[in-house]
Amino acid sequence: MTDADSGEVVKAAAPGVMRPGSPKVAVSAANARSSRWDHEYTFGHTVLFMEQYHRGAMDILRRLKGELALIGELTSRAASVIRNGGTVWTSMTEGHMPHSEHSETRRGCPGIMKDHTRDEFDRLKKGDMVFTNFCKPGVLAARERGVYVVCVTVNYTNNEYRPPWFTAEKHRHPDGLVLRDVSDVILHSHLPYWGGLVRAPEIPELALCQSTTTGSGAVHWMLNAEITSKLANEQAKAIDKSAEYLRVLTERVERVAGHMDRIREAAVTMAHRIRAGGRWFVRSLEHPGLASELHGIASGPRMVNWGDWDATKQQNVMLIGAISPAHRPEVELAREKQLEGAYVIAIGPAALDGEVPPGRLIDVADAGFDSLSPESGGVIRVSGREETICPTSGIVANVIQQMLCAQWVDEMVRRGSVPYFYMGHYQEGGFAYNDGVKPFFELQGF
Repeated sequence: MTDADSGEVVKAAAPGVMRPGSPKVAVSAANARSSRWDHEYTFGHTVLFMEQYHRGAMDILRRLKGELALIGELTSRAASVIRNGGTVWTSMTEGHMPHSEHSETRRGCPGIMKDHTRDEFDRLKKGDMVFTNFCKPGVLAARERGVYVVCVTVNYTNNEYRPPWFTAEKHRHPDGLVLRDVSDVILHSHLPYWGGLVRAPEIPELALCQSTTTGSGAVHWMLNAEITSKLANEQAKAIDKSAEYLRVLTERVERVAGHMDRIREAAVTMAHRIRAGGRWFVRSLEHPGLASELHGIASGPRMVNWGDWDATKQQNVMLIGAISPAHRPEVELAREKQLEGAYVIAIGPAALDGEVPPGRLIDVADAGFDSLSPESGGVIRVSGREETICPTSGIVANVIQQMLCAQWVDEMVRRGSVPYFYMGHYQEGGFAYNDGVKPFFELQGF
């Protein structure tokens, strides 16, 4: 039994086994019959889970408007640091997708802010500036030797803005440090400290479907847009390109609501296949971060990339996330899995810099969703730069795939099949919860 692409040996699931405590599926004429009480069966909720997620993502983006004044001040300082020979560093990488999305090598990144890891604060010198998610003695030491420290809030690390009982002991800061102890200023990403944006009555122990990339990614690109603009023009406005980026991103995420009918259709097909024993795998070959935001992540589904793909090829689901409309390896993967009988879902742009290539991924797929981000670089144009910078393609695509995941949960629980999710290890009890439900998940398979 092997993984669909890696060849890794994995344990097979037992198809058709329900979560302990869930009703068994019985197909009968009685089940198919409608009744005058149907409207009462809301399963504890009246808002579709994909709508919950979308509303939560929009709320994060709206709240970020309140950070624009501070971002204007900080980016003016950052531009001065660079002009004076210093370095502006970034370690806003807590989570999964941010490692790829925020990388200097990410297509559309201007390369102004320099990457460093959580263990490399000793590289930072007096006169430098850093935007970081971390709160540790190394950050404090950097500040004390003259580094200007901006701590950016994120759900994966503890801070003074969340209940003290929420964070697991292993994720609490050493020496009792909080953000105000190690930073010159705190910049809020407006992520909920619990991470997920969906509250499913059937899974009350945690919030589902992670939101880190929306808030953290938006802040990352807003900073890059404004710093790059100010370096190109010393007379640039204090608040200009960051507000432009946030406006464009917000408009595009709002337009994602137009996909909801088709997202629900895809989610229903997924539910039918998975309840029949199918496996759900995700891939993103050009931008690995997209797949990482659904695989083995806090608030994410346990079943993704798990089980024996070869055992259930006719029932499987393959989700491919892209930042180009026709990246050849991704298109070839989609066709290969379709020929095996899998239901292929693709998320990616419909065009690139005004060109619509033949054989687009979203056309090849059984269900294709436009990420509304047709720029090869990004949505910000800066004087003196030939290429645009600061993309929305990763963030918007992730919002779509999280909405798809959310609605899949909704369709599963409506059919009496409650799936298992990972509780964040940053949450008190997370390790014990994940270990405790593991045997039940392996028995059920989703």
